[in-house]
Amino acid sequence: MSFFTSGLFWFIQGILTTVIIMAFRAWMEDRNVIMFWWKWFLFGIWIILAGFTIAFIFTSLGEGESVAAIKGGIIFSLITTISGVGIWRLINKKN
Repeated sequence: MSFFTSGLFWFIQGILTTVIIMAFRAWMEDRNVIMFWWKWFLFGIWIILAGFTIAFIFTSLGEGESVAAIKGGIIFSLITTISGVGIWRLINKKN
């Protein structure tokens, strides 16, 4: 478990996050969607929510709380998916 508290883990996490944001930006430019500051804010909030969902599930599993991982995973996954669809519909507008 010391790997997850090491600087290497956070370095890799930062690189992957940067690659995801750069790829999303390039993809939206290819689709001719103008990304205003509020669209980036919504995207960032959703990324944090998705990360929280994944962290909750795996932390619960690591603590031996499989029931919490299943129930919380279902609830947070539904919230993440529904909010992701809503945010996508707002971001994908061409204006």
